[in-house]
Amino acid sequence: MNRHVKCKTRKLHPKRLPNVQKDPVGVYLRVRPLSTEDEECCIEVISSTTAQLHPPEGFKVNRNGEYKEMQYSFKKVFGVSVSQMELFEHVAKPLVDDLIHGKNGLLFTYGVTGSGKTFTMTGCPGQGGLLPRSLDMIFNSIGPYQAKRYVFKTDDKNCMDLQCEVDALLERQRRDNNISVPKAPSTRPRIDPEIGDMINSEETCKAEVVDEDSSYSVFISYIEVYNNYIYDLLEETQEDTVKPKPPQSKVLREDQNRTMYVAGCMEVEVKSAEEAFQVFWRGQKKRKVANTRLNRESSRSHSVFIIKLAQVPLDADGDNILQDKNQVSVSQLCLVDLAGSE
Repeated sequence: MNRHVKCKTRKLHPKRLPNVQKDPVGVYLRVRPLSTEDEECCIEVISSTTAQLHPPEGFKVNRNGEYKEMQYSFKKVFGVSVSQMELFEHVAKPLVDDLIHGKNGLLFTYGVTGSGKTFTMTGCPGQGGLLPRSLDMIFNSIGPYQAKRYVFKTDDKNCMDLQCEVDALLERQRRDNNISVPKAPSTRPRIDPEIGDMINSEETCKAEVVDEDSSYSVFISYIEVYNNYIYDLLEETQEDTVKPKPPQSKVLREDQNRTMYVAGCMEVEVKSAEEAFQVFWRGQKKRKVANTRLNRESSRSHSVFIIKLAQVPLDADGDNILQDKNQVSVSQLCLVDLAGSE
């Protein structure tokens, strides 16, 4: 797993852009427990930052027939007994805190298929991974300070705009009127886990400091990368049950700030961790369907879950947001589940 960490930066050349800081990638190691008792463990945790590899029995490395044991250093090494909560505290929580304070972040899991990448990122009921815990922390922190839905508006050029609360209300009413009448509730049991299933109530957390004089909104996007093609896992398309079509690839572009983004990618505004987690599972289902139609294995594709946080200051009275798009600050956290490295 990788994440950015804070560090001191060297003095910039006068011709370069000022106040530009680049953080190195912090590399963490998580040792997965053995699947069966008869499996041989080849990894030994030497210290909190060092792990040693032992060749398996009968494996010779050099011509002399001697074993060659290697030691590797990491920012932190987590043994087999580490909990999902402890892992989040060290690896993802600082990134979520940075996100809330306007800084971008990237975290990705890397390893062979079956090494525990998806469990670490997503988890399971009772053992939520980095993704649901990140969502939980974000909304625990900004919950009381969220803007009304549709006050912030995204565009197709990776920018964020504002509209007054009256226009936002009209848009909410218009969209509500366009929603079809839901079908009668099914008696089938619920299949998708909810975020409440993933995280115990005593494990929730929030940022220690939040700017209470700002208003916030969260947008979610979810893409998949396979063979250099990019697919939007949240794109709403008309399904043809007779001749289903494979998903269409998206294009990677550069915005006015020279930031790369996926053009035409759906960004869903969410107002709770529960809603955000439902959006995530919607993308997961589409990913499985796409893998079937394209005859590919999900372990050979990368998934990128993007959490974008928009914030804008309130006016002097603290009642309304400043209607100035130049005052809008946007930060994002990308959570990446990479394909198997084998």
